[in-house]
Formats: sequence, structure tokens, C-alpha cells
Amino acid sequence: MAVRAPGGIADLDAYWSAILHARDLTGDLPADRRDAFGAAWDGMVTRGGYLDAAFDFDPKFFGIAPKEARALDPQHRLLLEVAWEAFEHAAIPVSAVAASTGVFVGITGRDYWQWLSGDPNSYWTIGNGHAFAAGRVAYTLGLGGPVFALDTACSSSLVSVHTACRALVAGDCDVALAGGVNLVLAPGTTRAVAQTGALSPQGRSRPFDADANGFVRGEGCGLLLLKRLADARRDRDRVLAVIGGTGINHDGRTATFTTPNVSAQAGLIDTVLAAAGVSARDVGYHEAHGTGTPLGDPAELEAVVAALGRRDGRPLYVGSVKGNLGHTESAAGVLGLVKAVLCLHHRTIAPQANYRALNPRVDLSGTGIEIPGSPVPWDDRLGPCASTSSYGMSGTNAFAVLSPAPPPEPAAAVPAPRGFPVSAATPGALAELAGRYAAHLAALPGADYPAFASTATGGRTRLKHAVWVEAADPGGAATALAALAAGETHPAVRALGADEPVPVPPGRAVVSLPGYPWQRGTYLSAPV
Repeated sequence: MAVRAPGGIADLDAYWSAILHARDLTGDLPADRRDAFGAAWDGMVTRGGYLDAAFDFDPKFFGIAPKEARALDPQHRLLLEVAWEAFEHAAIPVSAVAASTGVFVGITGRDYWQWLSGDPNSYWTIGNGHAFAAGRVAYTLGLGGPVFALDTACSSSLVSVHTACRALVAGDCDVALAGGVNLVLAPGTTRAVAQTGALSPQGRSRPFDADANGFVRGEGCGLLLLKRLADARRDRDRVLAVIGGTGINHDGRTATFTTPNVSAQAGLIDTVLAAAGVSARDVGYHEAHGTGTPLGDPAELEAVVAALGRRDGRPLYVGSVKGNLGHTESAAGVLGLVKAVLCLHHRTIAPQANYRALNPRVDLSGTGIEIPGSPVPWDDRLGPCASTSSYGMSGTNAFAVLSPAPPPEPAAAVPAPRGFPVSAATPGALAELAGRYAAHLAALPGADYPAFASTATGGRTRLKHAVWVEAADPGGAATALAALAAGETHPAVRALGADEPVPVPPGRAVVSLPGYPWQRGTYLSAPV
């Protein structure tokens, strides 16, 4: 998995820390967007969940010329970087699975059109159309499976995960990259949504709370790398959780086009759980859509009570990551799913951010349902599974149920390594990555060094500028890499030729390594 979230969050550890500590990551509208459109923002509450440096990008890494990069929607740029990070987190070199990997992306916004100025050029359409968001990821990484961009409004990214799971089951692909992205780059949509009365006048996202008075807009990106469980176990992949079932439906005819349908929401949960063979009482945590609107939250909780409520004393905790991030719209479903996976993985249910007291329109007495106010250990009192819902303003609903990762197959001991490769697209990035590896290795126990070297050797794509680090222990490797980072030579570091093979240790171990150091610059056009 890989994510980008407000508050400068660029990796899963930071994301989990923010959620675990119930941090509110929303803030003021970034100056670059306010300055670009000036008075067009006046009269609106613009506080929201914004990414840092949304226009920054490393086009050289992806072989994109500067002129094309400036015309490329920052959402498309973000997908490229997060896709690469998802492969690295999975320790799967892109080339090993490229031919059979599909791409399924939820995307809704088109704000960057308003930034494009001057004479139209050939990059405008292919740089901004939704179809090209998914297509560019596949083209750039050389992925040959099915490729979709999906727009069901706020449920887009969870619908993308559902579609990816169906493609895997059908054999349309063997690996799927699935998720979504959202950026708020221009005032038009914010003004339109504000006129519906759905935005919080205070700019605070308070799911389920008595003071909830609307949502705040948010930005983010999340992508999952999915495989059939049998294939993942065969390949000794690191499995974080198992998607036991997914489903989608529509609200049908309701009082208004955007009015939720409680029966449709509850019915979808029932249908997916039945197909997955999961009892409602086996769900210990439900990651809700939970936008923080005074009427939407009660309707959703009514559906949760109908489908997941229980009277046997076994609690069900319900939360929403929108209290941390705001409503990330076409990325909301996958970012909620990532939260649910992390709760399962860490065996802890995170507290609900911006929650003080239950919305008075909701009565949860006798249902077993609780909103967590502090971290809750995921012990035997709770069902072993997690679930998540995502509801689109279009009326399209999505639901998924997850179970914990099975114990890994017993693995042969990874032999003591002779060393490992390190590579990057540019000399500057190589030096920066060497520094990150050196800091990581300096704190690494010796017993963990074989797994580190195994991941660095077999779980990374070889890039243009590569070196071999000859070291039998983490301390020696850290010293050698620190020298490389400082621009110094070291006898344990030598350059690798473009096609020079390196020794790959038998067996496979997967651990998290420091992420790739993007060499970003700012690429944008002036708004029209």
C-alpha cells in the first residue's frame, strides 16, 4: 500500500501515527491556490485537508519532459509516484509482474483545466482527461492488464477496489493496482458544494459528533497492490490483510437525487457478508463513510445498526478517517480501507478524531456499537474482521469486508548476505537514498540484516545509477552508505554496470525499507 494525506503525510507509518493519535490534519487553503484565484475564493470557508506542495513532481524519473509535466494534472502526477511506492512497499519489482498487472483508479475532479493558459497544446487532453490518469500509470510502468478510470463521486476509489477484485477473480489480471486520488486546485467545486449547505461553516470535520455541521474538503491518494491470496502465499509476499468480499449497489429512487437510502446501504452490507461467509458479529471494526453531516451520519448509522448491530454483548467499534483528513472524495474509500487494514495489522482500533459526544439524532443503546474515544486493543472480545463503506453522492454505494492476514508459510532461514544493491534514477537521488538507507541501517538489529538485504536485492527495480554495497552486517553497510551520501568513495561501494547481475540470496524475506527520494520541482501553468 502507499498513501499521500494532508499534514505532510507521505508514508504508511506517518499515516498510522496520525490516525492513532486522532490528529486533525486539516488547515488553511495553501497560498498557491489562494493567490492564483484571488477573490474567487471570497465568501467561502476554505479550511480543509490539503497536501503539501501539490504541484511538485519528479518528471525525469518517469521520462516526462518539463513542458508535458506542466500540462499534466497534478492528480495524474500523484498517481505515478504513489503507484511506484506501492510496488516498493510490496517489494515487487515492476518488471516482474508488469504484463499481468491491471490499474483501477477512482478520480472525479478536473480542477487543473482552470490552470492551463496560453495556446492549447497536444498535452492538454492526454494530461487531464480521467481515462489518461489510469492509462498513464500503465503506460509509464509498462503494465499490460485491464486499465480503468472510474467516477462514482465519493465512492470512486472503493468501487475501483471492487472492480479490481472482480478482475482478479475472473483471471483478467494477476496483480491489480487499485485506489483513487483527489486534489482541490480551484474554487468552482467548493463554491458549488457550499451552496448545497453540505460544508461545515467552521471548517471542521466531526463525524458522528453532536457538533457535526458538515464536511470539509480534503485531498489525498491511496493505492493498494492486490493479488489472489493463493498467488501471494505461493510468492511469499507480505500479506497485510485479506479482502473477503466486496460489493456495490445504488440507492435507486429516493426523496432527492442525493438523499441516502438506508435500506440500500444495509442491504449491501448483508449481501456482501453473506457471500463472504462472514457473520455480522465477526466484524469488530467498521470504517464508515462518516462525512460529519448532521443528517447523513444518522442515516448511515441506522444502516450500520440494521446490518451489523448486535445484542450479545460483543462490541462493534465504528469510526471515520474523515475526522482526520476531511472528505477526500474520490480518494475517500481507499484511504478508509487503508485505515481499516492498518487497524487489523496493528491489532488496535484507532480513536475517532474530533469526537466528543454522540449526535443526538442517533440512539446506539442496546446495539453494541461504540465510537472509540481512545485506542482500543483488538482482543478476543471483538470480532476478527473489519469492514468499510463508501457512499457516492451519485447514489453508488460500495462495501468491503476484511480479515486478518493468515500466518505466513514457514520460510527457510535467509542466509547471511554478502551485500546488496542500491539504485536511483539520478546521482542526486542515489546519494539521498544512500543517506536514508544509512540512517535506517544504523538502527537495525543485526538479526534483521538478512531480511533487509533480501528486500533490497529482490524487491526493488534496478534503476540507471546503481551501486553494490559489500557488507556482512548493518553497521558496515551504514558506514559505507554514509560515505556515498557524502560524496566520498568507500572500498565497500562499487558501481554496477547496466546489466551486471548481482547475487540473489535463496528464499525471500520482505521488510519495509526507506522510500524513494523524489527529486521534485514545481510544475504548473498560470490559471486562466
